[in-house]
Amino acid sequence: MYFDLDLTLMKGATTPLSPEYRLELDVSPELDPEDAAYYQSLIGVLRWMVEMGRVNICCEISMMSSCIALPREGHLQQLYHVFSYLKVYHNARIVFDPESDEKRIKE
Repeated sequence: MYFDLDLTLMKGATTPLSPEYRLELDVSPELDPEDAAYYQSLIGVLRWMVEMGRVNICCEISMMSSCIALPREGHLQQLYHVFSYLKVYHNARIVFDPESDEKRIKE
């Protein structure tokens, strides 16, 4: 339904955003109101994922959220890239161990 812009998920994304992508330089066409609403809903899903513990995409989603008022096709493509990254690293974890800090301080 929303993949009709030929912005399908790529395979094997190793970073949340494309390394060469610059958000502030994106001059791709603006999304129509329906696609803009879809972009906003995807941002909502990704922000929820950050709240649930996927802090490894926090910075990228925050950056992409800054374009929520006037999203462009390039921004939507980067959200698809984030979902591709999450598909590859669906079991990724960041472990916070308070005991390791205590051990380091005692030594």
